[in-house]
Amino acid sequence: MRNFVRLGLGAFAAVALAGTAAADGPKNVGAQPSRDQLIEMLVPHNGAAGSSERGLRVRAANPTDATPAGSAASSEDAAPAVALDVKFALNSATLTDAAKDTIRRLGAAIKSEQLATYRFRVEGHTDASGRADHNLVLSQQRAETVRDYLVNEMGIAPGRLDVIGRGQQDPLDPANPLSGVNRRVQVVNLGQ
Repeated sequence: MRNFVRLGLGAFAAVALAGTAAADGPKNVGAQPSRDQLIEMLVPHNGAAGSSERGLRVRAANPTDATPAGSAASSEDAAPAVALDVKFALNSATLTDAAKDTIRRLGAAIKSEQLATYRFRVEGHTDASGRADHNLVLSQQRAETVRDYLVNEMGIAPGRLDVIGRGQQDPLDPANPLSGVNRRVQVVNLGQ
């Protein structure tokens, strides 16, 4: 495992896969969530993009502020989001075979009938090891690599995908900035 750096998308699903909100915080969906699990987590419920009975609330794209939807959030603040466990080669934006498999599952979900009309933001996140400026560039490159794979290998229209590198600025575990849980790719439903 020393040869790989993990970016986790599963570390940020604040919803149990059965669809009930977890009271004890984010749930890890692992490296191999199914297409259907990803659809369930990314589709807006109650008819509004960004509003979900079973989705996540993300304010200012800060995943540490996630709370189950249905709490005192306005619908414009809420957006279904998911974090996946995507592996890259150490200190690079090169996808491993395991990462490609995870991204194929994501691509199948995005291409599904339930999500075909939505746009998504792909966010790269790192832990706090290394220089902040380097981590910001690396996280942007990794988000772009995921987007490029979705476009070139999965046939998703480039206009449906925005990318941003957030570096180490939005850790899931602020108390442990070097924790692997902070290394992730996050996907947010931006609406139609």
